[in-house]
Amino acid sequence: MENPLVISLIVSGIGMLMLFLALAFLYVLMYLMTTFLNDRQPETGAQETGGRKQETRSGMRRAAAIAVALARAEQEVSATGAPEERGTINGWRMLHRQRQLTRNTPTRRTQ
Repeated sequence: MENPLVISLIVSGIGMLMLFLALAFLYVLMYLMTTFLNDRQPETGAQETGGRKQETRSGMRRAAAIAVALARAEQEVSATGAPEERGTINGWRMLHRQRQLTRNTPTRRTQ
């Protein structure tokens, strides 16, 4: 019998080759599926698509403007929200502060 190291290298090489072949097969299979199953849009007149593109662009601009307005309104509300009282600390914050303080405490040993 040969050296176990050589046998293990041969087995791992064969395994890697099979893995890469399987990945290449899956890649080719996905490529073929996307090319044959791709939904193609029926072509219409150039004037209709131009009008639709303008409608789509104006709709996208309107959606972007609404998103910006909502983000600004949310930011203003969160900025003017009620401030936390200094005397109250919720349980989670207290737990994590305690864990942070006790995590790296040096221990004193008496000799």
